[in-house]
Amino acid sequence: MESMRIFRIYYDWYEDDHEETLLGKEVTEKEFESDMAEAINFAISLTGKEAERGDYLGKGYSVECLPEYYEQVLWFLTKKKGYIQCNFNMEVQYRIENDDSKKIIARKRMETLELKELEEWKEIGGRS
Repeated sequence: MESMRIFRIYYDWYEDDHEETLLGKEVTEKEFESDMAEAINFAISLTGKEAERGDYLGKGYSVECLPEYYEQVLWFLTKKKGYIQCNFNMEVQYRIENDDSKKIIARKRMETLELKELEEWKEIGGRS
C-alpha cells in the first residue's frame, strides 16, 4: 500500500446531536471529494423514496433529515466505494524509544479521565 489517507466526516444536529466517522482509503484528496459528491448526490436521490427492505441501509424510509443523509453517505462510501471505517483511540499511545542500554523498546501510555463533582459547584447552583 502506498499511503492510506484518513478522512474525518461529521455532522452537528439539533440538541448537541453529533456524530463523526473516520474513513480510510488509498486515494487522493481530489478523488475523495469526487466520491463524497457522488455519495451526497446518492443520498439526495433517496429523498421521498421508500427503500425496499435490504436496500441501502435496510431501513425502508425516505431520507428526510441530516442524520439520515449522513448514514446514507457513509453507506455509499463504505459499500460502493470501498472506504474502510477507522477507529482512533486518543487515550492510548505507543512510543518507540531506547533505554539506557540502547535497547529499542515500545511503551504504552494510557490516559484516563476521572469525573468528580466538586463541592463548590453544588454550592453555586449545581446538582446536589
